[in-house]
Amino acid sequence: MAISMEGAVPYRKMATTCRTRPVFTKRVTWPKLDPVDVEPGKYRVTLLRRDLVESAARLWRLGYPELYGSPHEFLLDPAEYPSWVALWEQWQEDAASKVYCMAVLEDMATGEVVSGSVLTKFDKNLQVEYSLVATLPGFREKKLTAELRRFVRRVASDSGAEYFTTFCETWHDITQQWCLKGGWKIAGIFPGNFVRWNGDDEEYRGCTVHFYRFARGAEAYVTRHEEWRLAPAVERVWQVLREVNGDV
Repeated sequence: MAISMEGAVPYRKMATTCRTRPVFTKRVTWPKLDPVDVEPGKYRVTLLRRDLVESAARLWRLGYPELYGSPHEFLLDPAEYPSWVALWEQWQEDAASKVYCMAVLEDMATGEVVSGSVLTKFDKNLQVEYSLVATLPGFREKKLTAELRRFVRRVASDSGAEYFTTFCETWHDITQQWCLKGGWKIAGIFPGNFVRWNGDDEEYRGCTVHFYRFARGAEAYVTRHEEWRLAPAVERVWQVLREVNGDV
């Protein structure tokens, strides 16, 4: 049943400084990209297949165990994957229905997943979040993941999304540097954003650095500072962000 907005009025009429458009049905669809060889016969980047699920879950348990007890804990359990993650064998159905898309770097000789990256989609916001990336400890700093990152960028770019977000752990400045070099803008630091495992029977609330970027002309529909109403402290934060992001 269609929602009736009769009698509803926005709290404050906005968009005096940007373009507007008619409300429309919005959908993000995961594109099915062919695998890409990194080193022919040795490694390849591919979208997640059913036969790689067990190894993918092992990757996250060993490469990003901090996820235990968090909203992304499902990545540690292979039994959860069919409910959440798009799989190659049922792509026509999963491309639109599954919230998560995972690309992995596969050791072709062993069938082991040695690195992986997860995207999350928000259909009605035409948004894709670069959510997580992990590499097995023994395969880090071997320059094997550059093709994986390029592959994931293609998936996100071809999904139909117009707004991209990502977050980096405050204990992992390598990914922060990737974002800064890749043209992402800093949105801020969220203290205590995610529950994180600390080994044994300990957990804490981790802090994350958040970034954003636009595509498909979406920036034209973003309200500008001239029509905002910011508290003085928030205004100071915004001015610092503008300076750091090179917008002044």
